[in-house]
Amino acid sequence: MVYLSFAGDLVIVIGSLSIPTWAIQHRSALPRNITVSYGSKRRQPHMANAQNLQTTTSFSSLPRELVSEVLARVAASSSTDLFRAKLCCKRFADVAEDNRVYQRVSLAKFDIVPWRKNPKVSMFVKKCRRCKNPEALYRKGVVNYFRGKNVESALQRVEEAAKAGHDEAAYALAVIFVFGGEELKQKGMAMLSGMKKSAAQRRRVKEWRDNLRRILKMIWVQNSLVLGKRPICCGSQHKRKRGWGPDELDAVESTCEGCACDEEIGPICDALPQIAV
Repeated sequence: MVYLSFAGDLVIVIGSLSIPTWAIQHRSALPRNITVSYGSKRRQPHMANAQNLQTTTSFSSLPRELVSEVLARVAASSSTDLFRAKLCCKRFADVAEDNRVYQRVSLAKFDIVPWRKNPKVSMFVKKCRRCKNPEALYRKGVVNYFRGKNVESALQRVEEAAKAGHDEAAYALAVIFVFGGEELKQKGMAMLSGMKKSAAQRRRVKEWRDNLRRILKMIWVQNSLVLGKRPICCGSQHKRKRGWGPDELDAVESTCEGCACDEEIGPICDALPQIAV
């Protein structure tokens, strides 16, 4: 069942998913107090004036841009709900192929490194990358970079995802910079420092770090740029904490940017094979 209603507010229901109105700018293109339904059930909105007539129109009259944005929001919430929506009607199946839908669809239900290749899933994820889906770009980029496969294009994908607002990509990019020589290391240090200004930010960084470590443990890391000697960000002889325990690492902000970077990069290095200390 798919149900759309314009009566002061827009509601779309696809399966168990409900999304309130966001498309105020589209109302001028539609009749006032319009109800659009697909299926046998039609919900009538409350009418302030009993003499007002409810106007009904066919679903096909909705602007494509409006339907595309709705499906993009559905896709961002759940790829499963998007696939269900495509089965509802030909209009959804058609509009769901728009680039904006693939650009925003969630990939949470798909493995980053699948054990078995599924041709349909591979085609779906490839189209997500072509449509500049930040998560798809990040996954392909970070996996290929640490594998040492097409390193330049892999780094470009991670950078593109980071510029699109993908937080984990920005974190991975900072880590990559730390391994990239003195000039890039300074840039990476500044990026990591800016991500850990508050306790809330440090908790998010821990999540990104854990996710990156998980990826590194799933792949065969072969990039020589990250398999050399552990990068040293602080050359001063500060009193250091022993070990790289996650509780100690994220409890307080280090007063030295270099030390904070060394502490942050430690768990990443521990997830890499045969790295010299």
